[in-house]
Amino acid sequence: MNPVIFGIDPKWNSLLPLVAINVLMLSTVVIFAVFVYRKRPGDPDLVGRHTSRMVGPFLREYWAWFISPIEWIFIKLNVSPNTLTTLGFLLSGVSAYAFATGHMGVAGWFMIIGGTFDMFDGRVARKSGKTSKSGAFYDAVMDRFGESLVFFGLAYFYRESWVLFLVLGAMVGSLMVSYTKARGDSEGVDCKGGIMQRPERIVYLGVGSIFSPPFRQIVNPGSQPPVEYLTIAALGVIAVMTLLTACYRMYYIFRKLRIRDGYQPKEPSVPLFRKFTHRYLDS
Repeated sequence: MNPVIFGIDPKWNSLLPLVAINVLMLSTVVIFAVFVYRKRPGDPDLVGRHTSRMVGPFLREYWAWFISPIEWIFIKLNVSPNTLTTLGFLLSGVSAYAFATGHMGVAGWFMIIGGTFDMFDGRVARKSGKTSKSGAFYDAVMDRFGESLVFFGLAYFYRESWVLFLVLGAMVGSLMVSYTKARGDSEGVDCKGGIMQRPERIVYLGVGSIFSPPFRQIVNPGSQPPVEYLTIAALGVIAVMTLLTACYRMYYIFRKLRIRDGYQPKEPSVPLFRKFTHRYLDS
């Protein structure tokens, strides 16, 4: 199968917007680094939020600065946060359809854009004074639906391949990362640890899928069926790391609740496990 959109070779579906976006991003990154970063106060919306080794303070501050004009437009147009949440979900649906039909580069772009709308809804709500518990609940639920849609699209595309097991593993792990935190919160135990939370999953799978068609054309041109190496690699990393993160959160929350129940659990007897959890899974 060699999917084509409007008669364009699939590798250009990724490469053409990739070149344009890279020129825009690189130029704005330079402007931000040289003229803005040191002089601009930190974005208050990022204080206390999840950080990771992959998405560091500079990139987080840059992205907040980059999208701030768009946020201002949404606020001026009085676009409700719930509308932005719904748009993000619909973009996830487009990404899922593109994955299901084998357009990996297009799917990756829509996944990144949909993830950006997931940032817009909360930021616009806070800046416009429209935060609400119902809105936060709607946002969280639609995020899970949107992410599940994307994995369903991938599952359909890989329905006759061993990669299906990676897709299912990534889907289960992603949902369990969210569920363990939510269940812990309901019991009064805060657990934000883990390096494969939703922003990282969007970056890994979105960026990996964007670069996958041109990478495939370089390493194995004309392969039938096409092997999307970077998409598969991203799914593998997400499957392994989300399951590890979910297991760690389960262990952490269970231990805290055992202590609350009056037990005194021992530290893991294997130093290597202790070192791994503290280094790679703790926030």
